[in-house]
Amino acid sequence: MPIKLKENQNLVEAPPKTDDWSGPWGKISPTPRSVDTLRICKGKDYEELHSYPYRVLSSWHLRSRGRDQEELKIEAGPDLITVSGRGLARIAAALDQGSLEVLYETALDRDAFDDSKIFVSSILLESICE
Repeated sequence: MPIKLKENQNLVEAPPKTDDWSGPWGKISPTPRSVDTLRICKGKDYEELHSYPYRVLSSWHLRSRGRDQEELKIEAGPDLITVSGRGLARIAAALDQGSLEVLYETALDRDAFDDSKIFVSSILLESICE
């Protein structure tokens, strides 16, 4: 009598597209609450690197600044991080889930990234307790 193999009853989701989780703008972990530290990279060649443990991120606010332009403000300990670009709602959602790993300033050639859903045109860091 042949052995009958049992079929898997669990539906398996297709793995997420790499484009949805990473790009020239940074990287999001597909697993919520899996990241301990947020890294912010500034400059053309990422010459500035700032790291913030998630426990010091106290708030973030997203607002629209017109057509295809948004602004995300993140309070991280003594610093205020202002991110400008488009598609930043996905970045804010990743912050909500504790899964944003790294955020990069995207190259200045915006046309090269027209097909990208997320584009970070600038990152400004300033101290809020001077």
